[in-house]
Amino acid sequence: MYEHVTLGEVILTVTNVNESVSFYKDIIGFTHIELSEKEAKMFSNEGKLLLTLRENREAKKNPGQLYVGLYHIALLYPDRASLGTQIKHLLAHNIEMGGADHIVSEAVYIHDPDGNGIELYRDRPRTNWSYEENGMIVMDTKPLDVTGLLAVAGEWNGMPNGLTMGHIHTHVKNLADIEAFYKDILQFDVMTYFGQQALFMSGAGYHHHFGFNTWVRNKEKPKEAFVGMEQYTIHVNNEETFNKVRNRANKNIVDQGEAWFIVQDPSEMYIKFKSHS
Repeated sequence: MYEHVTLGEVILTVTNVNESVSFYKDIIGFTHIELSEKEAKMFSNEGKLLLTLRENREAKKNPGQLYVGLYHIALLYPDRASLGTQIKHLLAHNIEMGGADHIVSEAVYIHDPDGNGIELYRDRPRTNWSYEENGMIVMDTKPLDVTGLLAVAGEWNGMPNGLTMGHIHTHVKNLADIEAFYKDILQFDVMTYFGQQALFMSGAGYHHHFGFNTWVRNKEKPKEAFVGMEQYTIHVNNEETFNKVRNRANKNIVDQGEAWFIVQDPSEMYIKFKSHS
């Protein structure tokens, strides 16, 4: 259904906005930042709003895979050299990280000062992606070729041009409910499953805009304030498609304007749709 889908602003709760800004500036390389007393808006080099950090001093830091909510946001690098350069920078600052080759992409995983998960990755060309006989995309978790990535690394000068929000991955209550909501109401496609533990979905044939898993001990949202993701944004670049989704999601809309609306999914995550026709 979707000819083109991009992800936009993600709103994260943090415990100390100044500490978080220092991390996202010095470690990730954001330079276009609008900072107020308890909020920071962080833009790509091209001026696209990617992150809003909202301070809540009472929020508890992320204890790991405990509650439904954010697993990680994922920043997409434009090429292998820029990802290699970022990895070189992370190593120079002794940032703890994990890494994986997912066949369709290469990725490293880090956390911000509050424990919010961040994936930094680059895609392999779509012409190199492969599919099962049933149409599911082939993805895996294999060792990352860190040596090869560092071999193409350059000097780090902050965020590269072309960095975007690539995908969102969340811990959810129930995969069947999430699949039904994103497929039947929001009209996204299932790209593959990881057994009965995880599900990957997208629009416009991407390997995944959304990852969902049940790798948490408590299949519920925390009752007290925690850091994590408050909301993420989906840009729809076709007015007809935008209106179709709005009509299908009508009963799930919690707020709306002329060119946007917000829904809440079965795991209580807020999703903002914006029309960019």
